[in-house]
Amino acid sequence: MIPFPERPWVAFCLVLPIIVIWCWALLDDSHPTLLGLLFVLDASSRRPTDAQFITQAAAVEFPSPIDYAPIQQACARNGGFRDGLLFTCEGQHGGVGMVRNQILKCVRYAMHAGAAIVVPSMSKRNPKDISDIETIYEAPLEYLFDRHAFVHHLTAACPGMRVYDSEDQFPHYSDRVPENLTIVGDQFDPEHPPEGIRQPREWRHSFEGWLDGQGVQVSPEKPVHVKIDQAFLEYPVRDDGREFANEYGKILSFRHETRDLAARVLLEMRNKFNLPIDPSRPINPDTYYGAHLRLEKDAVEAWAPEDGWRFSNMEDQFQEQFKNLARFPGLDVVYVASGNLTVVDLFRQELARRVEVDSSSTDKPGPYRGRNITVVTKHDLLPDKTVIDSLPFDQQGLVDFLVMFRASAFMGVGHSSFPWNVALRRHELSRYESIANEGTDLLRDELSVIMGKRSDYHHIDPFATGLWP
Repeated sequence: MIPFPERPWVAFCLVLPIIVIWCWALLDDSHPTLLGLLFVLDASSRRPTDAQFITQAAAVEFPSPIDYAPIQQACARNGGFRDGLLFTCEGQHGGVGMVRNQILKCVRYAMHAGAAIVVPSMSKRNPKDISDIETIYEAPLEYLFDRHAFVHHLTAACPGMRVYDSEDQFPHYSDRVPENLTIVGDQFDPEHPPEGIRQPREWRHSFEGWLDGQGVQVSPEKPVHVKIDQAFLEYPVRDDGREFANEYGKILSFRHETRDLAARVLLEMRNKFNLPIDPSRPINPDTYYGAHLRLEKDAVEAWAPEDGWRFSNMEDQFQEQFKNLARFPGLDVVYVASGNLTVVDLFRQELARRVEVDSSSTDKPGPYRGRNITVVTKHDLLPDKTVIDSLPFDQQGLVDFLVMFRASAFMGVGHSSFPWNVALRRHELSRYESIANEGTDLLRDELSVIMGKRSDYHHIDPFATGLWP
């Protein structure tokens, strides 16, 4: 045994040469196996297991966790909450993006008014005709969203607001003013510009004047029930400031099962294509391209090509996606979201044809030359297809929304709220403050593109100013 020197500096001098030799061995090109082993061991120690991956990925739904402070500040500006005033928001209808926004608007009006609120509900889409969105079939909030998370976030963000499961739970509800009242959000500014009502912070003052005109007085012993009916993109979401706009939508999380399924889709893509997906990051570079194809029956009927809706034409929509995909030569996994699987098959076939033509051309090389592109959907990736196939149309859309949100690059059309919701949520992570960049007047940043320009559309609804991300 070598006796350990009594003086520390002597021990240091003995150990230092050994450290130098090991560092040389690790870094010298003549010892690649040793260096490679070090990296493999390090990577494997950091790579989450499948179960860990799913847990981490399912927890990431927004660019960052909710920050209550901006919402609390806005909630405190309303002049105080008052006993005896109840708002309800039942029967909200539309696609995922619109229903979500309608609920957020209704809650925002309740904040302005100082009212309690019943957990909102929605109309179910007709499963036999997906273009029929305004039905008599009522669904609770948890049909699309996480009810527990909604109540938790709302009460934390707006402590003065009371949230009830039903009207009957409201104190003295049986003694309420006999006639329930109904208003729409833009009732006090019906001629507002496309960007929304002009003085949202005066909404409470206008509302109180309207109540007086109805001949009712709010009191705890004789409550007033007001239903907020559905208006369209009338609330200017940036009025409360950018921080509020970024945080407010986080009170509405998608239902847990759909977050779990989206996490499993990401896991399958990571494992099948060896993609560098970090489940804890909202967006990972160099992983996959997200293409939203809005060519379902309800879309083509609502925005018919013959009425001037260019991108309801399949060939035009495909062409824009192909042009955008060519900008990302490193993204050879294309995740497609569409409720029309026939359209997805046609997209896959046309993209494969373009790759073949570009790769076999002896003239000027095309953008897809030599690329090995794979087009996938949630149906292709989830091992148990019976689970996803059993979900209604809009719940399946939630899975696509979450996977699209995390794509390295994303593109969708300008006449649908779904891609706008995705792109606006992603924009929080952009280096650009403005949404319209790089020569477009719609939305284009380094993460997302809303295809075309305003001149390519019959008209563009005010999604940019009227949707909370």
